[in-house]
Amino acid sequence: KAHGRMCECSVCTRSSGKCPVLDNYKGKEDFDPRFSHNMIGFNFKIMEFQAALGLTQLEKADEIFQKRGFNVEYLNRHLNKFSSILQLPKFSRGVSYLAYPIVIKDNKAISRKKLRSELEKAGVETRPLFGCIPTQQEAYSYLKSEYENKLPNAEYIGANGFYIGCHQYLKTEGLDFIVEVFSKILGNIR
Repeated sequence: KAHGRMCECSVCTRSSGKCPVLDNYKGKEDFDPRFSHNMIGFNFKIMEFQAALGLTQLEKADEIFQKRGFNVEYLNRHLNKFSSILQLPKFSRGVSYLAYPIVIKDNKAISRKKLRSELEKAGVETRPLFGCIPTQQEAYSYLKSEYENKLPNAEYIGANGFYIGCHQYLKTEGLDFIVEVFSKILGNIR
C-alpha cells in the first residue's frame, strides 16, 4: 500500500468483471476504493524491469502520442452531440492523453454513478477522476475544514468527472463502439 489507496486487494481481480470488495462500501455514493486514498503514499517505485520497458516505449513515444491524440479528436467529434450533458476535453496537440476525461455538466440528467455503471455493463471501463485532494481524499481529511466549499470547481469535477480509455491500441471499431454505447445511454436524455 505504498501508494496509499484504500483497495485491500494485493492483486487487482477487476479483470474478472467486478471488484470483489466493492460491495463492502455500499451506501457510499459512487465510491471506488481503487481510486480513494486513506493515507499519504507514493507511487515512484521504479524498478529495473519497468525502466527497461520505459526505455523501449520512449522509442515509440511520438507514435503513441499521435494515436492517442487521434482518439481524443475522434471521440470529441462523435460525442459532441452530448455537449449539453458532458464536458469533453479540449484537444491540444501538446498534450499526451493518459485517458479521456469527461465531466458531467448536468448531473440531474444523469449521475456519474449511473453513467459509469451503464458504461461498465456495456463493456466500456471507466474510473473516476481523482477527487479534490483536501476535501474528497480521506488521506487529507485534516485539510477538509479549511478548504471545504472553497474549491467548488475541483469539488464538482471530483464528484462528477471520470475517465474512459483512449490508449493507442484502440482501433476505429473500438472508438465506434464507445460512441454507440454513449448514444444508447444518453440518446433519450438530451
